[in-house]
Amino acid sequence: MNVAAQAGTAWSRAGISPVFALQVFGMRRSGNHAIIDWLMRNAPEAATGGIFYNNCKFGKNPLSAYGSLDIYGAAREVLPHHDIKDVERIAQAGAAPMVIVSYEDRMPQAPGVTQKASDGFRDAHFAHQVIIYRSFLNWAASLLAKIKKNEGFGATDRMRIMALAFATYVQGLDRVVDAAGVIAICYDDWMQSEGYRGRILRSLGLPERDMERGKVQRYGGGSSFQDRVADVDQLGSVSRDAEMAYDLEYQMLMWTAAHDLRFMERLMPHFEQDAERLATLAETSKLHLHLPPREAATL
Repeated sequence: MNVAAQAGTAWSRAGISPVFALQVFGMRRSGNHAIIDWLMRNAPEAATGGIFYNNCKFGKNPLSAYGSLDIYGAAREVLPHHDIKDVERIAQAGAAPMVIVSYEDRMPQAPGVTQKASDGFRDAHFAHQVIIYRSFLNWAASLLAKIKKNEGFGATDRMRIMALAFATYVQGLDRVVDAAGVIAICYDDWMQSEGYRGRILRSLGLPERDMERGKVQRYGGGSSFQDRVADVDQLGSVSRDAEMAYDLEYQMLMWTAAHDLRFMERLMPHFEQDAERLATLAETSKLHLHLPPREAATL
């Protein structure tokens, strides 16, 4: 399907007529870039290349409001980033590329509501909207581990960032439940099952050309835990909870989530084992925190 041919000339500003275009949403540290690279490697046969508009500003035109840009050639591999203008780089993808526009820490609109993420575009300009998500315990462990590497953040900063991220994460789970108009990809399942990867490609209408998981992506610094790993088989991305199990801040975050009944009810349909482990934590953990008494005021 040539999206642009059916949906007008919104892409013409970039001088392209995409053969296939996707809007992708998801939280940071959810395997977004690994999955996006894999989707690009499975572009339609007719695609002349690929354009990945990464981390676009929500509500702005993605053709100008993107965080970074990757260009794929006809061989469906990322081209070297030469010191040339972006318009010249985009031209390297050819006239009919596959295009992916991504939004981090944002979720698509409710079912039946016109898309608002990409200004200047209509729903019909995209073949599908995609949500990439990850099991709660592994995602929270990865995000906290990444934030803790930033020396400019103190503990209260980290708790604030994590609390805000929890709210958007659960919005994504709610949208996955009411999945009309979106295709959801669970990173944990994608990592572990070739059959799952095949089902995702079929649901998107893409060829099952490359079922490998590819190289470790370097967006966002790569893995939160393993700085120099390039081979995806060496990643422990489905057991990050175990690596953070004795981190006090992680324990406090999980204790808080476990005592939030509404959060737990929303988590259960997606990641039952995570919810059950948190429920056990709530039932068995004992906090022994005592704020020292206030000293008597002296007049």
